[in-house]
Amino acid sequence: MALIVEDGTGKEDAESYLSVAAADTYFTGRGAPAAWTALDTAKKEAALRYASQALDGMFEWRGVMQTTSQALSWPRSGAYDFEGGRSYPTGAVPERVMQATCELALLHLTSPLNTSYDRGGAVRKEKVGPIETEYEAGAPVEAWVPQIDRVLLGLGRPRSGCQVTLERG
Repeated sequence: MALIVEDGTGKEDAESYLSVAAADTYFTGRGAPAAWTALDTAKKEAALRYASQALDGMFEWRGVMQTTSQALSWPRSGAYDFEGGRSYPTGAVPERVMQATCELALLHLTSPLNTSYDRGGAVRKEKVGPIETEYEAGAPVEAWVPQIDRVLLGLGRPRSGCQVTLERG
């Protein structure tokens, strides 16, 4: 099945923020990692699909989605880069979102994004035998990927995970 790429119109069926050709160009400029270049098109498409979906789940973006029916979180209205002070026009997917998608796609090939990750290093106590790890109260409960945080600095913020209130009856 051909990859459906978001083109800035808020497609209802978009699966990725960029095409395989655009991802190939990105990785060529970064040393052409074998983990990417060795893949066939179908596997690259699958990685980009997974990365786009994961990225949207990992971040709370500035602005609001352009349409209520679009499949991905970008394009957005009222989006701006807090760090650089740039506004993003409606109908645009920022280059940095596409770069982060590439980085997540590459990571997914070696360490699937649906696995558990280190909680941001906020370890309060670690005991080796028997093994015990205690995290700080503010440690993220979701995956923490520092490279993605750096690429997307100012466009949104990492989600802190689910918060629920339990009541006893």
